[in-house]
Amino acid sequence: MKMDEKYSNATYGGAGITAFFASLSLQDWGFIAGVLIGALFTALTYFLNRREQMKRTRILQEIADKVDAKNPSATVQLVNDLAQKTSEV
Repeated sequence: MKMDEKYSNATYGGAGITAFFASLSLQDWGFIAGVLIGALFTALTYFLNRREQMKRTRILQEIADKVDAKNPSATVQLVNDLAQKTSEV
């Protein structure tokens, strides 16, 4: 008796899920698709911005590591070299 009850619940559950998705209108499906696409682009924007910020931080760290307080003209040349390197990338 337990086995029949288990399959009966699975059957009714599957029918309920099917009925739910069948009851969605075209506008509902469009909304669901829009939410999913919006979430995808939000995640992509986050990760691309994060990568760019990490790149900028790495460049600024290079500048900070190589700065010579006693020779300001060398620092200016270093910043210029790094600016040229970033424009090539």
